[in-house]
Amino acid sequence: MDYAQIIKEVGRGKNHARDISAELAETLFSDMLAGRIPELELGGILIALRIKGESEQEMLGFYRAMQQHSANITLPTDMPMPIVIPSYNGARKQANLTPLLAILLAREGVPVLVHGVSQDPGRVTSAEIFQELGITPTRDLQSIDWKTGKPVFICLEDLAPEMHQVLSLRWRMGVRNSAHTLIKMINPFAGDALRLASVSHPEYIQRMAGLFNQTLSTALLLHGTEGEAYANPLRCPQMHLCREGEMSTLVTREMGEGDKPELAETKSIEETVRWTKSCLSGDIQIPLSIRLQLEACLSVVGVKGM
Repeated sequence: MDYAQIIKEVGRGKNHARDISAELAETLFSDMLAGRIPELELGGILIALRIKGESEQEMLGFYRAMQQHSANITLPTDMPMPIVIPSYNGARKQANLTPLLAILLAREGVPVLVHGVSQDPGRVTSAEIFQELGITPTRDLQSIDWKTGKPVFICLEDLAPEMHQVLSLRWRMGVRNSAHTLIKMINPFAGDALRLASVSHPEYIQRMAGLFNQTLSTALLLHGTEGEAYANPLRCPQMHLCREGEMSTLVTREMGEGDKPELAETKSIEETVRWTKSCLSGDIQIPLSIRLQLEACLSVVGVKGM
C-alpha cells in the first residue's frame, strides 16, 4: 500500500483533504492493527485523520477491519441479547456510575460486558471501582459463566490487543485517534449485542447512528457523562436506539426539580463505592436517569425489568 499517497489525500488540511473509500480504509486499518505501517507514516496518517475528521465511509472500513480482530464469544441459547459497555474516560468531576449501571443490568439476568482501561492519570476508572466492589478483571472471555448475575470487566489489552496498541498512541502523540471512536462500536459476541455508545457532542449522534445502521448493529446512543456511556443523573439526555438499520428515540424525558438525586459527594473511589453500594442495597434511590436507561436497555434485549 502507498502510504505516502494516502497521506497526500487525507493530509491536505481541513478544507482540502479528501476522504478515502471504505474498501481502502479497511485495508489501511488492517495494516495499522497488524503493525505493518512504519512509525513515521503511521503518525502522519493518524494526525491527518484527526485534523480532517473521519468520514462515515472511512469509519465503516475501519470498523470492518476492527471486527476481524475481535473475539467471537458464543452465549448459551437461553440467554437474552448481551449488552456491551465501553468505559474509556472515567470520572473527572463527578462519580463514575458505569459500574452501577452494569451491575443493575446484570442483576436482571442480562449478560453484561464492560471493557476499558485499567488506569488513567487524573481520572477514576470503572476498573478501579469494579475492583473495590469485588469484580476483578477477566483475561479470558471464553471461560466466563454468564449466569452469575454479575457484569464482566475486561481490559482492552486482553479484549483486543491490536486496538490497544493503536489507542495507546494517544499518550505518545498527545491527541486521540480513530480508535477512540471505533472502540465504542466493538462487538466481541458471535451474534448481535446491544452496545451503549456515548458521544461528546449532540451533533455526533447522527454520525454514530449512520455507522451502526450501515452495519445493521444494535446500539443505544446518548450524550454521555464525561465520556462515559451512562445517563447523567443531573441532566437526563435523550436516548436513541439503532436497530435493523433505523434510528428511533426511546427516552426524551427532561429532568424536573423533584428529580434531583442524592449523589456521591466526590469522585473518589472510596466515596463512589460507598454510594454505589447504598444504591444497590436500596438505602439511596437510584437516580432517575439511570433507571430510565436501565428500562430502555432491558426493553431492547427483551427482559422484563424491575
